[in-house]
Amino acid sequence: MSGLPVAGYDGTLLDRGDAGAAPGTVRAKTGTLLGVHALAGTVVTTDGRLLSFAVLADGSADELAAESALDDVAAALAGCGCR
Repeated sequence: MSGLPVAGYDGTLLDRGDAGAAPGTVRAKTGTLLGVHALAGTVVTTDGRLLSFAVLADGSADELAAESALDDVAAALAGCGCR
């Protein structure tokens, strides 16, 4: 999935995620509608496994909380040693 913004580096993910903990591990596309926030893309786990993911927060009145929750899911996947 080349061309997707990288968490902590560019695009709509420039200021999202903890790039210091795992720079370049999350490549994703954001999506927003009124009260709906989404994040979908790929992540490389700590053991080098490539995962794809799609998460959605619906009905959120707090934009920052919704984005943070989605970022937490991506970070949890990046930190996973899932074998």
